[in-house]
Amino acid sequence: MTSTPSSVAHARRLPRLAAAVVAIAVVAGGVVGLAEPASAAVVYKGSVPAGTILQPGDSVTSPNGQFRLILQGDGNFVEYGVGNQVLWASNTSNQPGATVTIGRNRAVDLMRGGKRIVRWASAGTTQSTSFAVRADGTMGLYAGKTAIVNWTSQQGIVPAGNSIYSGTVLSSDTSGARRLTMQADGNLVQTVNRKVVWQSGTAGHKGAWAELRKDGNFAVVGRDAAQKKVTLWNSRTGTAGAGTLMVQVDGNVVLYGGKDTRVWSTKPVTGLMWPVASTKISGRYGDDRGAGHVPRYHQGADAPVAVGTPVYASGTGTVTSTVANNASYGNYIVVTYGNVTVLTAHLSKIEVKQGQIVSVRTEIGKSGNTGQSTGPHVHVETRRAGSLFDPLTLLHFR
Repeated sequence: MTSTPSSVAHARRLPRLAAAVVAIAVVAGGVVGLAEPASAAVVYKGSVPAGTILQPGDSVTSPNGQFRLILQGDGNFVEYGVGNQVLWASNTSNQPGATVTIGRNRAVDLMRGGKRIVRWASAGTTQSTSFAVRADGTMGLYAGKTAIVNWTSQQGIVPAGNSIYSGTVLSSDTSGARRLTMQADGNLVQTVNRKVVWQSGTAGHKGAWAELRKDGNFAVVGRDAAQKKVTLWNSRTGTAGAGTLMVQVDGNVVLYGGKDTRVWSTKPVTGLMWPVASTKISGRYGDDRGAGHVPRYHQGADAPVAVGTPVYASGTGTVTSTVANNASYGNYIVVTYGNVTVLTAHLSKIEVKQGQIVSVRTEIGKSGNTGQSTGPHVHVETRRAGSLFDPLTLLHFR
C-alpha cells in the first residue's frame, strides 16, 4: 500500500486509527502487546538517518523522549504519548518480525520476509535524509530541513499521574494553532495562533517539568540549588481527585477533577455549556461514517453516557422543539440561545416543553438510546445563524 503525504496527514484518519488501536489494547488487558525483540533494542533520540533499518524493539523518540515510536515484535509500528496513550499505529500487528526501512528514496517501508507490507512516500527527486519524531508528537520524513511526508499525530489530553517533560508540546488538534508548551526555560506557556495567552510565570528554572498529580493538583516542578524537588507553581486543586488535563479546541486549557467536572482553567469559562457532566467523546463532528449513512459525515459530537444520565440546558434560552420517536434522532430537544441552537438527541426522557425558559442548571431530559443509535449516548448538534458548527468549538465542558 502506498500513502501520499496528504493521506498520512489526514486529520480525520488518525483519531479513528488511534481509537481502533486503543480498542484492541483494552481487549488485550490495557496495553498494546509488545513482543520481545530478538536483540538489544536501539533508541534513536529525535531522529534517525535515512538508510537505517529498524529492527523489532527499536524506537525513535522525540528529543526529550516523551513521544516514542516503537517497532513492536508483532509488526505493529506504534507511537505512544504521555501516559502511554496510543497516538498513531500502522495496524500491522499481524506481521511479526517485520522491519522498517527509512529510505533515501523519499519513502518509509514496513517490510517482512523481503515483501513490502506498507509504504509511506512522497513524489519527487531530492533524496530523503532523516526521519524525526518532533516535540509535539508529530512525525516527518525529511529531505534536508524540509518535511516531505508528515504524520499529524498529536496529544491534547493528559491523564492524572503523568508528567509533561521540558520541551514537550501538547496540541488541541492537528492544526497546531492551540498549544501548551513546557518550555526549556521552565515556563509553562499556552499559545493560540502563536500568541501567548497564559503562562505559569516560572521562567528561569531550566529543565523544570509539569506534573498532573493524582490528588487533582497540576504543578510546575523544578529543583533548587541542592537539587531538591520544589513546586514552582500549582493550580491549588489538590482535593479535586485524579482527572485529566485538556488542551481544548475552544482555546482554553482545562483541568477536570475526579468527578469529570472543571476545577481549573487558563481563562474564565463563559458562554454555553456542554449538556452533560462528562468530557468523554465517542464521535466527532465531521467523522466519515461511510457510504450508506445519511448524512454520511457526522453533523455533531457524541457523549457516551449511560441511559438515564441527566441532560442539561447549555445556558439561558428557550425550548423551541421537543420531538418524540423520530426515526433518526429518537427523542430530541432543541433549545435556542440567541443565534445558537443546541440539539440533544437519542434521549430516554424529555423533561421540558416547547416555549419553556431554561437556565444552565435546568435538567431538560435524560440520556438514552432511542432512534438510529448504536449504543447509549447523547448526540449534540449545534447551529449558529442556521449553519452547522462543531459543538466542541461552541460549547464548554462543565
